[in-house]
Amino acid sequence: MEHLHPEELIRTGSRIVERLRQRSVCVPIPEGAMARTVTGVRDPSLRHLALRIREGGRIVVSGEKRKGVWIPFSVTFIAVAPPPGTAGPCVELHLERTTPFFAAPFVLKALGRMPEMEIIGTRARVHIHRWLDQQEWSGPLPTGVFNRVCVTEVRTDAAKRQLLVTLSLTESGQ
Repeated sequence: MEHLHPEELIRTGSRIVERLRQRSVCVPIPEGAMARTVTGVRDPSLRHLALRIREGGRIVVSGEKRKGVWIPFSVTFIAVAPPPGTAGPCVELHLERTTPFFAAPFVLKALGRMPEMEIIGTRARVHIHRWLDQQEWSGPLPTGVFNRVCVTEVRTDAAKRQLLVTLSLTESGQ
């Protein structure tokens, strides 16, 4: 593995900041990084949790919920950019469909226990800095830059199993 010297880290971080100032940057977040977050939910009444990326910005969370017996469920979210002015890089997951119909509340409650998730009604706001930190390129990015970055677009690439997040500097960061 190649090691970067402090000067190289500073130059790399500066190049990324300059690219963000000039235009937006599209960052792929692998399905696996997102799935590790979801499967890490500490709830003994849930098991076999899985996350899959689908076309059209869709993210499907499935598993089983104990309600006397184990009941399979599936919850589909549509991933979108948050409203303007939202602090830090985050993605909103709007609830689209649940099977069975009663699955949404317990999935949202379980997700709400996670530090990177914020539940707002029937949607989850995911603060994606942890997913970005897991990317090879993000090591040289100064921590303070994340606070000045916002998400402007969210798409999925189901073939590559990635969430594609477009980042740019916030108005206050320019």
